Amino acid sequence: MSKRASAKPGRPQDEPLRITGIKTHFLRGGASLLRLQTDQGLEGWCNEVTEDMARLLLEPPLHQLLIGADAMEREKLWHQLLHWERYRWLPRGLRGVVDTALWDLAGKHLGQPVWRLLGAYRDRVPGYKTQGGTFGPEGDALDHYLKYALQARSEGYLGAKDHCYKGAKFMAGLAREMRAAVGPDFHLMHDAVQTYDVSDAIKIGRVLEQYDYQWFEEPIRDQDYLGLKQVAAALDIRVIAGEYFPFQLHAYSQLIAIAEVDGIKPSDPVSGGITDLLKLAHLAESFGKQVHIPKGSLWGFAGLNVNGGVQNCPVMECHRPLEQDRQPFIRNPLQLEDGCVRMPSGPGLGIDLDWDIIENLTEKVI
Repeated sequence: MSKRASAKPGRPQDEPLRITGIKTHFLRGGASLLRLQTDQGLEGWCNEVTEDMARLLLEPPLHQLLIGADAMEREKLWHQLLHWERYRWLPRGLRGVVDTALWDLAGKHLGQPVWRLLGAYRDRVPGYKTQGGTFGPEGDALDHYLKYALQARSEGYLGAKDHCYKGAKFMAGLAREMRAAVGPDFHLMHDAVQTYDVSDAIKIGRVLEQYDYQWFEEPIRDQDYLGLKQVAAALDIRVIAGEYFPFQLHAYSQLIAIAEVDGIKPSDPVSGGITDLLKLAHLAESFGKQVHIPKGSLWGFAGLNVNGGVQNCPVMECHRPLEQDRQPFIRNPLQLEDGCVRMPSGPGLGIDLDWDIIENLTEKVI
């Protein structure tokens, strides 16, 4: 393993771990990689960085905030970044990629996987596959959705979630055909992406209950707390909401307390990184609710680590599918084994990168 990923610092672990440099690689094919560099030779990584984000990290106030800071003071930096997110209208997700890289650094500094630092609830998590949205004519055919679910089952996933926007009548027929096609033991979920009104959401929710769907995601607008409360109260199926909040953490307490949904769906790194996800998981747990955390950034390693550290995330969304995250520079891509994804064993977020390949693919460094 390269020095960049070394887990054994040359100085005591109680000394400050000072951030000394910020670089972002932009690779052929569209991938990016943020590198937070430190005075101990360790680096923290995250992807999903835009060129605008990379430039902002080298300008005031973020550059002054991060350079020289102790990378282990994640909570302090999280609050400072949250402050500047509002005052400087920072791009959605910038705070999250920095926070994720800080957690990667913390694990490497301490020689532990992040999922262990978060609590080590489990060493593997069940995975399900999500179908991307279909806006063309093929989305008008039931077979389009059935084939996807059957393929997910054949690939070993625990379940499949559709993104069907064709209305309550179409979805009612699809739910019936879907359950008949995959059988009783395969998990099915419906994500409406906020396309129903309250009345139709309740109607289709009752159909989903009839065909033993696991949950009903984003039935109506996330911001319609009172409408969501009506839907959740009328249905036995779990109602999941909250993927589309522009500034996420503080809105979730209202979503749970007022709308009384059964679970929340933050996204990583948009939610503010691993610190946000951990706070949200504990918030949901205090209300007896679920949190649904996708595999997320750093080609799935970030969200996977959070899934390993919390109790109330029942399954992990694999969207994009695991096979699409197998980049040539990742030596240990995530694998599905018996319907589950195993936690990484390496320090930090556990991703093992081939830097010769990354440097060869690098088109620009900011």
